[in-house]
Amino acid sequence: MIHRNESLTDMIAALAAGTQTPLSLAKQSLARAAQHADLNAFAALDAGIVMAQAKAANQRRARGEALSPIDGIPIAIKDNYLTKDYPTTACSNAKPLEPTGQDATIVANLRAAGAVIFGKTNMHEWAFGATNTTSNIGPTRNPHNIDHITGGSSGGSGAAVAGGIVSAAFGSDTGGSIRIPSSACGIYGFKPSYGRASRHGVLPLSWSLDAPGPMATSLQDIVHLLPYVLGADPADHSTSGAGTFNEAPAPNTIKVLNLSGPGLERATDVDEAINTALLRSKTDVTQASLSNIDQYLASWEAILHCEASSYHQALMAQEPAGFSSVTRAHLEAGEQIGATELLVAQKIRAQLMPALMNDMPDWNVLVLPTLPVTAPKHGDGWQEFGGRRVTTQDSMTWFCWLGNLAGLPCLTIPVGKSHAGLPIGMMLMGKPSGDEELLAAAKVIDQNIKKAG
Repeated sequence: MIHRNESLTDMIAALAAGTQTPLSLAKQSLARAAQHADLNAFAALDAGIVMAQAKAANQRRARGEALSPIDGIPIAIKDNYLTKDYPTTACSNAKPLEPTGQDATIVANLRAAGAVIFGKTNMHEWAFGATNTTSNIGPTRNPHNIDHITGGSSGGSGAAVAGGIVSAAFGSDTGGSIRIPSSACGIYGFKPSYGRASRHGVLPLSWSLDAPGPMATSLQDIVHLLPYVLGADPADHSTSGAGTFNEAPAPNTIKVLNLSGPGLERATDVDEAINTALLRSKTDVTQASLSNIDQYLASWEAILHCEASSYHQALMAQEPAGFSSVTRAHLEAGEQIGATELLVAQKIRAQLMPALMNDMPDWNVLVLPTLPVTAPKHGDGWQEFGGRRVTTQDSMTWFCWLGNLAGLPCLTIPVGKSHAGLPIGMMLMGKPSGDEELLAAAKVIDQNIKKAG
């Protein structure tokens, strides 16, 4: 099933050399989308829309007027980003109360750079879930084994990239929704620091936890995309102090804090893969645990549910039957959380950053597995690992929520496969607004792991 596409970096080089054209890239992506229709990666895909963009890019390049290095490269967009040429449904029958015919800021930036907006990807309904099995068009399927899930909520984007349909796609991340499918599908996924990337035009799940970001076949691909992602946007006040992307030099030393302990359990094969990767990374590794993790997790869950219920209040009143029963139950649960409980959750949240920055050994990069297990099978309701038995949904967010609650930049890189051939990812977290520094360290780590492997 895996058809490894050229990376975005390869495509940039091929377009510059003239060995590929925007038209040839678009045709290849459309052919692979048809070939891999069983992945159910796309909520909307129109060949006419794709080819019209590719023809325009072809003409620009023929005139020597390419708008950017990515002019003419197909990039897929999660179905909670507003797009002027495709409907935005969040894979729900409850229609968004949002304007149509406009682009999210990131989509507008990509379009201004000439990227070919290649369809809208399948997602867990309203991004309120981490399996990508609750969607009004049905579940996505993992390209490594279609009997297994992609994880979510950006599962369609993960499947589209891992399946070789496109070299890059965009997702959104509230508790791991970029990193989870990236890890489960064996690709790279990046969640920016909160406030570095505009959320404007991305339908929210939880506005104080959400972050949009890219998913791709290599770290260098992500570097190529971040100029169109990071930076201030007047339409999103959280980005008022955000700097534009400015690639950082490789660090002289990398101090890795490998987190483990109660609340951070993982399956044996996952643990072995992470430990092997860290041995190969040639970094200074220290072990540490995080106290009060249950309180932090409860804080994240309370904030997420309250903000989601608040956003959906009007639509729930107007069109409750449009939501799936699972999503509706989540939203109704959020309505039961009182103001006092929410304030306590916010107080606990405020304690997390000092705990990570002041109460831990010195670090450049925090490390955890991205997932405690490899991609579960469709229909599996429970996962067992490290003496724990948790729902499949909870297993998918087991580690990732930490990065959202703290607002840290986070990255997942593939570091191995299980005996069953399913990908295992390692999550790297950096310091607040240190997105460039995290990427610079990750490139060194990734290269060292690959060389040693």
